[in-house]
Amino acid sequence: MSVSPTIPNAAWISFVALIAASGPLAAESITLRPVADTSLFVLNGGSNNFGANTTLVVGTTASGSTSRAVLRFDIAGNLPAQAIITSVQLNLVVTKANSAGVGSTFALHRLLQSWGEGNKTGNTGAPATAGEATWFHRFFPATVWGAPGAAAPVDFSADAGASANVDLPDTYTFGSSSNLVEDVQTWLGDPAGNFGWIVLSQSEGTALTSRRIASREDTANAPTLALDFIPPPRIAGASLQDTNLAFHFTVEAGYNYAVEYADVLPSTNWLVLTNFGAKIAGFEAGVTNAAQAAPARFYRLSRVPCNCR
Repeated sequence: MSVSPTIPNAAWISFVALIAASGPLAAESITLRPVADTSLFVLNGGSNNFGANTTLVVGTTASGSTSRAVLRFDIAGNLPAQAIITSVQLNLVVTKANSAGVGSTFALHRLLQSWGEGNKTGNTGAPATAGEATWFHRFFPATVWGAPGAAAPVDFSADAGASANVDLPDTYTFGSSSNLVEDVQTWLGDPAGNFGWIVLSQSEGTALTSRRIASREDTANAPTLALDFIPPPRIAGASLQDTNLAFHFTVEAGYNYAVEYADVLPSTNWLVLTNFGAKIAGFEAGVTNAAQAAPARFYRLSRVPCNCR
């Protein structure tokens, strides 16, 4: 935000006014579909890719072949920077299960390594080509997983972010948890570190736990990631009041805020105008600053969590 006052010879002063208390910023919601997903399947020697198939395979077949799925969502491309993630829910649709199948717990683990989706189709996939993920490779043919099928803690976090009991064809929800919220918040701040999740059965030693899950190519049943978030703080209501510039913004409980200014852009020398320490309840904060003739003044607002004890 910038203002170019025309009031001559005004001295710079500043003070803070706390306006009438208000509730927290209204949470917003968004639902995303994967931008990449594929299966890691030991079937056919583990060298096939499934990147463009309409299903993902997770679990162990009747013959003892194990499979896992990897999927990734574009967080930073769909949420505003500095948003606070408050809830994360992943929904997967099981489209096929063996009639003699055994239900098991499927778990989500945050991936720590990159991988290539690939473009192969078919229930058993097709031989991988360069850059595609397989049971053995993150990127065929040269870059392997830490162990076949990916392994913790090299390829994915040992701690599950969420889990769900999966059995007959239906929609299954991996409910929000502190780990999932942390995953998404981290990816928002560090898009280059977003490799998504791996989905695996916690009973891979048991036959008939294998399930077919709709992939992003199945547009009617694709995985969905439902996110609730608090948007970044916004400066609002800027106006000139006599010789002062005034504006306000909503302070969210549990966060520290800083109002900074610079007289030119771009700037590497932002100066602090005022700070707001963390409070136990939200409120509407007002800021006024005496106007000057020139140059224009630019303001920015930042918010950081409080490690309050």
